[in-house]
Amino acid sequence: MLDPPVNDPVTAAVAELSAVLDRAAEVPTWVPSDEALSAAVAACATAVTRAQALLVGLVGEIDARGIGTRRGAVSTAAWLRHVLNAMPREARTLVGVATAIRGGITVTGAAFGAGDVSLAQAVVIPGALGELPDELPSDIRQRAERELVGYADRFDAQQLTRLGSHILTVVAPEIGEARDAEALERQEQQARRRRELFFTPDGHGTVHLRSRLTDEAAAIVRAALDPLAAPLPRTVAGTDQRTAGQRRADALVELCRRGLRSGDVPESGGEPTQVVVTNPLRTLTEGLGITRLPDGAPLSAAKARRMACDCQLIPAVLGGRGCGSRRRPGAAALRRCPPASSDPARSRLRVPGLRSTRILVRRTPHRDRCPERPDQPG
Repeated sequence: MLDPPVNDPVTAAVAELSAVLDRAAEVPTWVPSDEALSAAVAACATAVTRAQALLVGLVGEIDARGIGTRRGAVSTAAWLRHVLNAMPREARTLVGVATAIRGGITVTGAAFGAGDVSLAQAVVIPGALGELPDELPSDIRQRAERELVGYADRFDAQQLTRLGSHILTVVAPEIGEARDAEALERQEQQARRRRELFFTPDGHGTVHLRSRLTDEAAAIVRAALDPLAAPLPRTVAGTDQRTAGQRRADALVELCRRGLRSGDVPESGGEPTQVVVTNPLRTLTEGLGITRLPDGAPLSAAKARRMACDCQLIPAVLGGRGCGSRRRPGAAALRRCPPASSDPARSRLRVPGLRSTRILVRRTPHRDRCPERPDQPG
């Protein structure tokens, strides 16, 4: 800390303020009544705000004189960090408010000095005024400042920020509404460009969904999920024990299942959209082995057999040279098949409950020749 000079009027006033605080600190707080104590808290808060306004005024003068830089600091904020042991944000806040008040935000400065506007609110108001168009007439800008200062006795700094973003609509509706419409259109275009949806398997039987939707898209998704995400009715087994997140996850899966079952989705490869799963044949017949989803994720044999109960089977022989047929029935289904595997006994099934679900079974490889084809060359 710096040693204050002797016989300086500002230093004398600050010393007198400090002496008053010393006397106030000696007053026992248990003496006043509830009403008097509540009033004292409000008065003390006002006094603290006024003291902060005094500090900001002094900082503004120091910044205007360039005292910090003349003493070796790179800026007034850096000098304040050293003198006050303040954090960078605190120092920048003091300098920013001081600069704004000295730059012409006089209504805010007067209210700040009177304790009617807090330091946080004194940060918000110049920021809101700075967002106004540069070509805006000065009288409208002053009206906007007076409106925001008037709101300060009813709204905190965060609420004042939201009000400040629409203050032009209040003081100049014909300008503010057009500007808000342009800003909203830009925001919607940016939101649409940023939309995304990713599926990331974690290797532990679950998949992380990371998504960013526009407000409109999110509203559509919520409207579709909310009825399906409601808790199940109470039964003899008890109430629905699923969490809200689990209910929404189940609702999303159920919604997709119903959409695929109804067939009201675009076709893929000339067939209704289907989910394809690959599994060994013995999984269906003996309950052994594991099933593979399209991305390679495993499913248990029990779940694969339950899924197969609602599927259509397509027996096929894969993994060999084939019979050389120019025309193969079920070509659309075969296009859905995975590449031939080294395992001669593989099958392919589609998730139950979906329209035209099938299982394509890999039995044994073709022989080099097909005896039933007399036209095959010898």
